[in-house]
Amino acid sequence: MTRGYRNNNPGNIRKSSSVWIGQVFPGDDDAFCTFESMDYGYRAMFVLLKSYLDKGFNTIDKIINRWAPSSENNTQVYISNVVARTGINKDQLIEYSNAEAMKQLVAAISYQENGTAPNFTDIAKGYDLTGQIQTVKTVGISLAAIVLVASLSFAAYQYLKVK
Repeated sequence: MTRGYRNNNPGNIRKSSSVWIGQVFPGDDDAFCTFESMDYGYRAMFVLLKSYLDKGFNTIDKIINRWAPSSENNTQVYISNVVARTGINKDQLIEYSNAEAMKQLVAAISYQENGTAPNFTDIAKGYDLTGQIQTVKTVGISLAAIVLVASLSFAAYQYLKVK
């Protein structure tokens, strides 16, 4: 089983200051995110790609150069493979509102990252999950601290409400 599939992270998204919905902590991998299901791994791919599009990385060429930099990958081969799998020209503008193009792009990236055909049902579920909150940026605050504060706040509210 590939690292991406083992981590339910078909895009091999690296750990960062972003906290993803469905991310497992601490996870089984020191470098890459682990998700509770493939649905959430695909959701993270869609959310990350949307952020790329919003920043002007809006063609396969620009997206893959950022997703899979040449310092770690043979980026030109990666681009060629994604173009072949999607049928989208490397310089064609991609819009997030084109759900089918986005699903094909995610499927092609997943295939390139893992070497095996992705499950399109999982991809569709991941896309459907993108209606949820994007990511939470943490600035020097651990997720545990955020959860603790939220729990204490709720407990205090419940206590005061009863009184």
